[in-house]
Amino acid sequence: MVEGDSAEIRLAFIGAGAVNFGGTIGPWNHSSRLERIGGVRVVAICDSIPGKAQAALDDRRSKSNASVYSECNVYDDYELMLAKEKLDAVFIGVPPFAHGSFDYPIELKCVEAGVHCFIEKPLSVKAVNDVSAYMEAVLEAQARHNLVVSVGYMFRYHSAICRMRDLLRQHEATTGAKLMYLQLTYNCAYSQLDHPFWWRKELSGGPIVEQATHFCDLARYIGGEMDLETVQTQALSDSHPSGAGKLQHVPPVVHEEKIPSEERIPRLTVAQWRHCSGAVGQLTHGVSLHHKRYEARIEAWADGLRVTVTDCYTPKCQLAYRQGDTDDEVIETFESADPYQEEDDVFIDAIRTGDTSRVQSPYEDALKTYALSWAIRHASETSVALDRK
Repeated sequence: MVEGDSAEIRLAFIGAGAVNFGGTIGPWNHSSRLERIGGVRVVAICDSIPGKAQAALDDRRSKSNASVYSECNVYDDYELMLAKEKLDAVFIGVPPFAHGSFDYPIELKCVEAGVHCFIEKPLSVKAVNDVSAYMEAVLEAQARHNLVVSVGYMFRYHSAICRMRDLLRQHEATTGAKLMYLQLTYNCAYSQLDHPFWWRKELSGGPIVEQATHFCDLARYIGGEMDLETVQTQALSDSHPSGAGKLQHVPPVVHEEKIPSEERIPRLTVAQWRHCSGAVGQLTHGVSLHHKRYEARIEAWADGLRVTVTDCYTPKCQLAYRQGDTDDEVIETFESADPYQEEDDVFIDAIRTGDTSRVQSPYEDALKTYALSWAIRHASETSVALDRK
């Protein structure tokens, strides 16, 4: 805990890419949100790619909140950074293969140094059992140093998602009607996804582990835990004999033709499972849209209630519900919702106060989401293997 509600927080970024500093697609950008929080000073930026940390620093110093970076140093070795800088907190935003394991123990080194951690999803690309063993070491050091460790499942902080969850709970409390069905749909815009690692499963974990992990997490957050033994999946690969999985606008920098077929990402994944509550859950993830805008939709059914959230990545986010003995639909809008700002605010506040009750995605809970994403991936690979026979 950093003493005082307004105490200065000295933080560092590990990873100078889009999730920490923004990019050409998506609303994610931790640096711009943290600059809005009073008493935050960025004292270090680390990236293993030569020049990338300096480029990020130069860009932020050219903007209106340059003073936040007045004492900032750049590094290409995070262990050297931990040794030289006096840090309160670190934001870890690196490719999935580069953290979350004993081979790449960024989180473990940070907590052992007594530094609070915000970790971007996914937790790793390693097998669930391996990540679980690594997590035990991280949690032991976290408890020993009394640290906050939060994972970036920002939709848990989205006001539309919270409203959906409240509607379902209130409906059950007043009518007794439980959740029957939860459907989550995520279609990404791929034509500008120019990160070669993302297209290779051994480096990214695949689109369910790396990207749809947000909706795997929402399935748990809205619908409760599920029996992983009930997960069933169908997937469409690029090599399906029908040709339906061929994509025409994969960025040239990816060189997908050089990626072994078994390491290429599926174009479509459809999974279903049984929640422990009895409800049925379903996730559909697609790689089919062009340009920049992703499309996302979450829909929940109970006896006498249907709730839908659309466009939760954008200011156009809407929640619509139909409830009780009426054909009318109620529509609510969430133009000002910024779950990225909310999760960063909560993390910094938890460091200052020692109160972690508002942290919605602690490290140990995120392992359950990781396990679901891997159960879906394993089932999808079985489906694709049958296609190749």
